[in-house]
Amino acid sequence: MKGELDTEKTNLFLKLDQTNKQEQQAIEIHKAYRDKILTPISFVDLCLQKARQTSRLNAIVTITEDVAETQSIESEKRFYIEKNIKPLDGITIAIKDNFCTKNIPTTCASEMLKDFIPTYDATVYSKLINDGACLIGKSNLDEFAMGSGTVDSIFGPTRNAWGYNGDTDWRIAGGSSGGSAVAVSTGVCVAAIGSDTGGSTRNPAALCGVVGIKPTYGLVSRYGLIPLVNSMDVPGILARNVEDATTVLNCIAGPDKLDSTTIKRDFKPIELKDIDLSNVKIGIPTEYLCEGMSKEVIDTWKFVEDLLEKEKAIMKTVSLPHTSVSIAVYSILNQCEVASNMARYDGLEFGLRTNEDYSTEELYASSRSQGFNNVVRSRIFAGNYFLLTRNYEKYFLKALKLRRLIADDFKNVFNGENCVDILLTPTTLCDAPLYGDFVSKHNRDQCAFQDYCTQPANMAGIPAVSIPIRIINTEILSKLNISLDILPPKCQELISKVATEQVALGVDCLDPIAISLQQSLQLSKNLEEEYEILKLKLKNKELQVKIDRNQRFMDDLRKELESSIESLSKQSPNPDNIQECIKQMKQKVASYEESYKKATMKFSKLSVPDSVLPKSLQTQLATLASLREEETMWRQRADDVLFTRQARDAFRRRK
Repeated sequence: MKGELDTEKTNLFLKLDQTNKQEQQAIEIHKAYRDKILTPISFVDLCLQKARQTSRLNAIVTITEDVAETQSIESEKRFYIEKNIKPLDGITIAIKDNFCTKNIPTTCASEMLKDFIPTYDATVYSKLINDGACLIGKSNLDEFAMGSGTVDSIFGPTRNAWGYNGDTDWRIAGGSSGGSAVAVSTGVCVAAIGSDTGGSTRNPAALCGVVGIKPTYGLVSRYGLIPLVNSMDVPGILARNVEDATTVLNCIAGPDKLDSTTIKRDFKPIELKDIDLSNVKIGIPTEYLCEGMSKEVIDTWKFVEDLLEKEKAIMKTVSLPHTSVSIAVYSILNQCEVASNMARYDGLEFGLRTNEDYSTEELYASSRSQGFNNVVRSRIFAGNYFLLTRNYEKYFLKALKLRRLIADDFKNVFNGENCVDILLTPTTLCDAPLYGDFVSKHNRDQCAFQDYCTQPANMAGIPAVSIPIRIINTEILSKLNISLDILPPKCQELISKVATEQVALGVDCLDPIAISLQQSLQLSKNLEEEYEILKLKLKNKELQVKIDRNQRFMDDLRKELESSIESLSKQSPNPDNIQECIKQMKQKVASYEESYKKATMKFSKLSVPDSVLPKSLQTQLATLASLREEETMWRQRADDVLFTRQARDAFRRRK
């Protein structure tokens, strides 16, 4: 990550996914599409159903059912008709509700934009759709992305799926992209887009157990992202694994003529490869071990450090001396830019407009008072205070100078004498707090605590990624604060089985690899019967053609037999002729039986119940029985003629 856009170093950073060995979900979904185990339409329907089932978590504020179904139909056409598959065809996504989406409400979770429906798409969204993605819905956030818990939304707070047990106290999802993180962690979508100003993608990713990426500033277009802090805002990516997140990044990155802040160089897609860690230098910044960091987080940090060291990575202690002031600098710059960006919401051009129109000043005041919540208003007030003429140099300019020093700290560790390739730090200072504990603190204190380790990367403009390592503070299921009764039956069975096995082995945490493998095994068993039926449906057309061919053969045979019967009926009874006819009949019946057996063998191999066999095959079976009856009739006729002949000969001898 030396320089603003060092693809190779970013590649190194992304590949440090030591615990995520599962197959890439997007690739597995595409494989299922090709094998016709799933189709884009059926998968999108499943995700929409999941979104409705998990509505109590409040991750999705607008379900875009019609849009998703239309996009899935287009993906299915490309898969099975046009044979022109795009990277994200049939892959479900959620978009944070501060990205503009044409003809779809974009509210920023605020009364101010509650009825706002954009007439254009954000570049990130348009790129995803052009690559085949299917939009499940818009995800919840803190109002105008000002928060670190996704609790300050007009739609209500988003609840973390981990530890949620109904109406009692639950854990926060992190913020401000908490809705996107919960949507991914619960399987509502494969990947989601958030925004990251000071850690708003990585923070909820860490608390919800998914991967969160903050790209380099300018790598991904901000056009259509309703701004919070223009100099720090970056569209972020949330997914279940690094591979899927990288696939999405490759789709949305690159220059954009609609955004002057994007890097103008062509983007070279990132390719994930195996890395020889003995050539990788990893820095551990001493300043990130701060007051308030929980023992579990410190132990996990040490666990990853030991893990990398065992793989022969070069571990170094480095210093970022201005880290201690970074949160204060971030807060000042954040509030100054918020005050500037929020000035456009004046109740005149767009957004909420109250009826207090007897004076312009009253219209401004009432619209902004009713349209913004306390958090937004307090940041506007603070920002305007810092930007006053008497305070401008004291606060704003000084914060800009300190921001440059913070950025220089990163340049020094990446380019200095004892340079390193990447930094290893925690994402949050603790695991997901309980909602009651979190809201008891002021928003300023919440963000100062939650964003301590994340916001320096935004001020420096460098990329960062949060990777789930293990579930913190979990020796057995009871310490997860999970009520199994509220989880789906399959999830209950899976978690209980994994927990039981790991307790028996003396393992003190739920291993993501074990969960993934156990889940794959369970899914494999559950799909076995459905897969056989699907195979039958896929081969039905081919088998039906063969059955129709046999039916035509049978019809021809019937006509030939009818012709033979008619011919024989005109002849005098001659046992020799009849025996010859019977012989021919036996040959034809034997030939037909062989054809019939070949057709039925194809179905028997599929283990298909008789109730789903095609009617044409049952008709063949009935016709075969009819042919056998005709054979019996001819044999009886031959016996009668022979008996008549013998009787005639005996009568002649007596004469």
